[in-house]
Amino acid sequence: MSDATNGKSIIRKRRERERKQRIESIIESAKKVFFAKGYIKATMDEIAIGAEISKPVIYQYFKNKDELYFHLMIPVIEDIGSQLKRVEKRLIDNKYVNGKDFLSDMFHAFYHSYKIMPDTFRIVQIFQQSGLVAELDTDTREAMNKMGRYNFNLGRQILSMAIEKNLIHRVNPSSLADLLWGLIVGVIQLEDIKGDDKQGNRFKRLTLKLAEDVICKALAANEDSDA
Repeated sequence: MSDATNGKSIIRKRRERERKQRIESIIESAKKVFFAKGYIKATMDEIAIGAEISKPVIYQYFKNKDELYFHLMIPVIEDIGSQLKRVEKRLIDNKYVNGKDFLSDMFHAFYHSYKIMPDTFRIVQIFQQSGLVAELDTDTREAMNKMGRYNFNLGRQILSMAIEKNLIHRVNPSSLADLLWGLIVGVIQLEDIKGDDKQGNRFKRLTLKLAEDVICKALAANEDSDA
């Protein structure tokens, strides 16, 4: 490789590194501003100040506030999808010997993203609870709905398969998917309101474990078969 080619390669790598660092700084600033102000009151000016860049620079990476907000939610949506695919594979491979283990894995598939990125998870919570879907531009709204539908349909398919395999009782799989997600989101929100996040999330863990046990007790079709 010639010196000129090597020099260009170094420059490209440096620019790409700088680009990633700039995007990360925008994302981190956006998390803080959105979480503190909410979606409607947050401004790109505040995000730019937090990222220590000019507002026009943000628009080089995100066309508007909608796209930036959606970008923050993507890791949670993708993680849930990834966890559900893991459960699906285990189910297809007949790895579950009882309904309790299956339901426990489903519960944790929805909860996993909160454990690894709680602040990002809360941004998704705020968005859902505020009914802000209608505020998004058409492209962003359609992209978000597409990812959400994928996870919902995957969860429903997995639960339907578990019913056919006699792992869980016959219930409406769509309603059960909503119930699992709603339980987790609701418990996290309630305990956060009570300040549990400042106490090491102790009560959150206890309440979620109780919710998991109740779901398993109620729905596992072969709970007593502890193979």
